[in-house]
Amino acid sequence: MPGKIRALWYLCMVVIIAGFLVLVAQGEMDEASEQADAAYQLAAEEQKKIAAKTIQIDPIKLVRELNAMGKYQEAADIARKAGERNPDHAQLQTWWGISLVKMGKRAEAIDHFILASKKDPTDEKAHLYWGLTLAMDKKFEDAISHYRIVLEINPEHSNAYAYWGTSLSALGKLKEAVSKLEESLMLNRFNSQAYEILIDVLYQQQKYERAWEMVHKAQSDNVSLQQSFIDRLSKVFSEPAQNP
Repeated sequence: MPGKIRALWYLCMVVIIAGFLVLVAQGEMDEASEQADAAYQLAAEEQKKIAAKTIQIDPIKLVRELNAMGKYQEAADIARKAGERNPDHAQLQTWWGISLVKMGKRAEAIDHFILASKKDPTDEKAHLYWGLTLAMDKKFEDAISHYRIVLEINPEHSNAYAYWGTSLSALGKLKEAVSKLEESLMLNRFNSQAYEILIDVLYQQQKYERAWEMVHKAQSDNVSLQQSFIDRLSKVFSEPAQNP
């Protein structure tokens, strides 16, 4: 019994007993019995209300919040318990997998992404994190296949293009990477990761002026970039003057 329910239960019992004893002392047994029954019913109803509120807590929201706080094991435990009660819930499987990825349990996480995608083939988050998990293990071609699926489900998914471009960059396919990263920014001009990877790819291509253009464009949109990208670029090519 949760703490709040237990405390309410004890309080009601104290009130019931106290009232009962007063009426008994006054010789009013029938009224004492009736009030005791009424108080008991009231306590039972309150207990049900509090229990119902506890059950109605959104487990996905709770798992997301715990992940955001870095409490990955707690998040995984909540997802596991909720998933056991509702094994056909695709999103629960996805968030269970995400928690496991953050714990470094990538192989186990992929099992949950597989299960989620079987339960709901349109679960784009399952495929997105499946791809990211594969990329962590340097399986970039396999990762790209999942980014493609994400974009089939949602053609305007900026991050899917950004992660696709990141994998292409890792494979040395720089020209293709630029194309995907530019598509990402067309969909979301505030995507900081797309900017950073694009600047890095342009740096690798020795297209320094173009890289600086991207830096300035990001800055004009108030997009925060890691200083390390700018510092590295500055060492090989001085920042050009901007047009007033």
